[in-house]
Amino acid sequence: MTAFALLTAGAGALVAAVSALTLGFGSLAEPGPGFFPCVVGLVLVASGARAGASALRRAGSARGAPPLGAAAIRRVLLTLASFVAWLLLLPFAGYVAATFVVAIAMSRTVGLEGWIRPIVLSAALAAALYLLFDLFFYVDLPRGILG
Repeated sequence: MTAFALLTAGAGALVAAVSALTLGFGSLAEPGPGFFPCVVGLVLVASGARAGASALRRAGSARGAPPLGAAAIRRVLLTLASFVAWLLLLPFAGYVAATFVVAIAMSRTVGLEGWIRPIVLSAALAAALYLLFDLFFYVDLPRGILG
């Protein structure tokens, strides 16, 4: 875990530096093309450093423990499969429907109980992301068979 956290922090630093230096950072009032990748890189640096420090603190207490159990590996694989399914569903079902269906699957994967909560969460997530990207950022999202 420590190596991955440090790799994440290093990759974030690289992304932040390259995007700010080559693409142009701009300013808060008028962001340049490198603004968003630079901010994402800085977030990766902070989260990687935090995860690395946390893993180093825990290292002494968890000697010999397996890094992931069977249930955790299953969750990781199901989450990965959900992302792949989302990418495959986008052209056919459209952004909102694909996000809704895959968010239900992912919420069940992480252990959200029942069906009402995952459905409400997924509907709110799909609607909020649609409003954010389509109406506020003017990003043309895939409409699928409905468009």
